[in-house]
Amino acid sequence: MNITKLITVASMAFSFLAAPLFAESCCDKAKAAGKECSHACCVEAKAKGEVCKKCNK
Repeated sequence: MNITKLITVASMAFSFLAAPLFAESCCDKAKAAGKECSHACCVEAKAKGEVCKKCNK
């Protein structure tokens, strides 16, 4: 395998694995729009004074 293919495969693997880490959660998107998140799990967690563990990893 030549170096170009190796670099290409490595960068694609990194992008697929790192994408969820850099993705915005539903709460972040709602906050950016100046709103509160309306997902049921997030509303329930906020009522308890917590952050939704499902959406905000």
